[in-house]
Amino acid sequence: MNGNIRARVREICGFTFDKERSNETFWYNRAVSFHEGASILCHHEAHILVFLFNAALSIELLLKAIVVANKGEIRFEHNLLKLAKAAEVSFSDNQKNTLEFMSEILIWNGRYPTPTKAGTWNDFQDVVLQKHIIREMIGNAGVIRANPETFPSPNNYENYEVLWNIANQKWSELQTNEQKAAAHNSKQHEQNS
Repeated sequence: MNGNIRARVREICGFTFDKERSNETFWYNRAVSFHEGASILCHHEAHILVFLFNAALSIELLLKAIVVANKGEIRFEHNLLKLAKAAEVSFSDNQKNTLEFMSEILIWNGRYPTPTKAGTWNDFQDVVLQKHIIREMIGNAGVIRANPETFPSPNNYENYEVLWNIANQKWSELQTNEQKAAAHNSKQHEQNS
C-alpha cells in the first residue's frame, strides 16, 4: 500500500496529524505519565536529573494540554514561563523561579553536560542557579544550600507537586466548564427537537 493510500485511510478513520495534535486529552494523558514517572523517581536521589527531567516534562505537557483545551495554538517550545502565560496559569515569584530552572532542565541540563553555547552556561550559573542558592554564615563558617522554597529536588518534591497541582487545577476547571457547556448544549438541542 503506497503512502497516499495509507494517508487517505488515516484521514477516513479520523486519525490525522491535526486531530491528534489538537486533542487535549492526549496531551494531558502524556503529562500524567511523566508526572507518575517523576513521582517514582523522586525516591532515587542519585538520579536527580532524571527526576527533574520527568518532572519538568510533565509540567510542560500539562501546560500544553491547557493551551489546547483553551483552543489555543500549540507552542513547540520548552520555556515553562512562556507556556504558563499562554495557558493563563498564575504562579508566585518563587514558583516562577522554579519554572525557569525546570526550563533549563528541559532544554539542556537534563540531557547534556553543557548547553550548546557558553553564554547559556554562564547565564544558568550566574542568574538562574543563583536564585536557588542560600548563602549564610553559621558561626565562622559560610554555608551554601539549596533554597527549599524554589529548588525542585527530591528532597523538596513538594515544590514540584505544588506546580503540578496549580496547573492541574486549571485543567480540571476547563474540563468541568467543557462538560457543563456540553450538557447545556445537549439540553438546548433536546428542547429544540
